[in-house]
Amino acid sequence: MSEHRRGILFDLDGTLVDSVPDLCAAVNDVLAQRHRAPLNEAEIRDYVGDGARVLLARALKRDFNADPVTVEIDQAWEPFMAAYATRLCEHSRLYPDVAETLQTLHSEGYRLGVVTNKPSRFIAPLLERLGIQQHFGVLVGGDTLAQRKPDPAPVRHGMAQLELRTSDTVMVGDSLNDVRAAQAAGCVVIGVSYGYNRGVDLKQAGAIAVIDGMADLVHYLDAGYT
Repeated sequence: MSEHRRGILFDLDGTLVDSVPDLCAAVNDVLAQRHRAPLNEAEIRDYVGDGARVLLARALKRDFNADPVTVEIDQAWEPFMAAYATRLCEHSRLYPDVAETLQTLHSEGYRLGVVTNKPSRFIAPLLERLGIQQHFGVLVGGDTLAQRKPDPAPVRHGMAQLELRTSDTVMVGDSLNDVRAAQAAGCVVIGVSYGYNRGVDLKQAGAIAVIDGMADLVHYLDAGYT
C-alpha cells in the first residue's frame, strides 16, 4: 500500500447512503401541505446532489433549473427540514459493503471524513443511526461554510481538520460536484458508478477510477493506484 494519500473524504448521499426514499417522503409531505401532486423516487433521485434548498426548489417547481432563492422556498424551508428530521432514517440504507469497508480503512490507519452538501444538522444523526459515525474525524455539511461543492472550500476544510496534505487525500463520490471540488482542491477523486450522478461519466470528467461497489475501494487502494 502506498504511504501517501492516507486520508479519504467521502460524499454521503449516493455514495455511502441511499437516502432518496426518506428525502422523497419529506418532499412529498411539503407538497401535500401545499396541495400539490407527489413526486416519485426516480424524480427525486434526479434532483439530489446540490443541497437541500436546491432539491426543494426543483421539487416545488418540477424544474431542474429552478431558482432556490424565492419567497416560496423560504416559506417551505422549515417545514421541509422538520419533515426530513422526522423521516431521517426510516428507509435510508447503507450501500453494500460500506460498513465493512469503513472498518477496514479505519483499521489500516486512514483518516476518514465526510464532505457533503447535506445540511449539517442531519449528518451525525444519520451516520449514528446507520452505525458508522465512529469512523469519521470530520463532518463537513453544505452549510458548514459559505461555499458548498463543487467549490473546493469544503474539501480543503475537511483536509485541514484531518491535518492532511492534498497529496495524501482521496475524495470518493458519485457526482460531478465531487470530481470538480476534489480537482479544484488539488486531490484525486475516485467515482462510484451507482448513486445520483444523472448519467455523467465520472472517469471522463476526471476521476482516476470509477468503482462499482465500496469493497472495490479497498482493493484499488491496496493495489497502489499511483
